Amino acid sequence: MQIFQFSRQGETPVRLESVEKLPDEGFVWLDFTRQNARDWPAWVLRLTGIEMMDEHVIDSFNGDHMSSFDGTDDYDVLIFQGLTPEDCENSQNLIVTKSAAFFLFDHLLVSVRASENVSFEVVKKKFCETKLRFPSTPFGLVHVVLDTMVQRYFTITDELEDRLERIGDALMDPKNPYHDWRELMRYRKQAHALETLCEKNLDTLNAWQREMRTEITESQRIRLNDLREHIERVERHADAIQRDIEIAIQLHFASVSHKTNEVVRSLTVLSAIFFPLTLLTGIWGMNFEHMPELSWRHGYAFALTTISVVGISLMVYFKRRRIL
Repeated sequence: MQIFQFSRQGETPVRLESVEKLPDEGFVWLDFTRQNARDWPAWVLRLTGIEMMDEHVIDSFNGDHMSSFDGTDDYDVLIFQGLTPEDCENSQNLIVTKSAAFFLFDHLLVSVRASENVSFEVVKKKFCETKLRFPSTPFGLVHVVLDTMVQRYFTITDELEDRLERIGDALMDPKNPYHDWRELMRYRKQAHALETLCEKNLDTLNAWQREMRTEITESQRIRLNDLREHIERVERHADAIQRDIEIAIQLHFASVSHKTNEVVRSLTVLSAIFFPLTLLTGIWGMNFEHMPELSWRHGYAFALTTISVVGISLMVYFKRRRIL
């Protein structure tokens, strides 16, 4: 667990070893990872006198909980799904999610999240480097963390798009035919999973804005709208990736069909050329007694010449018609 105190004047947050009471101005942030968060409701009870609802406590320990919002008269509960860090160069599954639970009180913010969720550490590092405007309310800090989590979505979509571009090039390369359709469909499912994740997160933000305990301010409304726009951009990007995959599949089958038609046309032309030659050899191969060509001294040369002339004439004809 880590404890930070934010002043109402926007001063640099202070890291604390322990906290006995909440400040009159500003707020305290208790950041728990699920491995060491068993007693976090006791911290809330000691600092605020509020006893947490059992279902909310259970939800906070569920790393696979879907994004959702719930509220009581004393606090708001926001559960938001983020992407855990994976090795983008080697990982086959880019969409790996873990939820983070935020409990917003008047002067207290409690977060319960997976240790793999690096967005929290990124936010703390930026605060230490004074690269962010220090929030003075729990809402402001939650917005900063959520915005950092959403920024990771763009990294994943860029990596997913790069991989699909390589696959698309392989599909259209006649010298290097691509046959692993399972990988292509796996990435399509991941793009769909990212789109679904964005939809659920948008629904959660909308519910948070509608059902927030306190009246939302104009500044908070603008921040939420900005966060929604970021998520909507990712959602549109994921939808575009799925369409690109479908187009790549259609282009591949169109290319395969075109190649098949070319082969069939070539075979058809060759059959048309050899059909009259086969007819001539069939006639002269009959063993009737009264066939004057059989006793003709120049019959063999005449037959070969006739076959050659007919074959070459047909080839020239088809080439001029650009059929062969």
